[in-house]
Amino acid sequence: MAQIIWKESPLTWTAHVNDTPVCTLKGKDIGGWSASWLDGRVWPAPAHLPKAMPQSVRFFSSLNEAKAAVEQTIQS
Repeated sequence: MAQIIWKESPLTWTAHVNDTPVCTLKGKDIGGWSASWLDGRVWPAPAHLPKAMPQSVRFFSSLNEAKAAVEQTIQS
């Protein structure tokens, strides 16, 4: 199982696996957080838009929700 280390800078959190950055979470002015994969992964299309293309960026309403989604994706 991969060990995830979170590193924080102002309004940004970066997930590292084996000292390699894999995802960045950025706080938004409008509230919420965007999660951007740095290693070529993509987020699946949302259930309400099944024909949408997978994207490398996804929006989350809270930091905890974003971190949990990143960790779940990395662990699976």
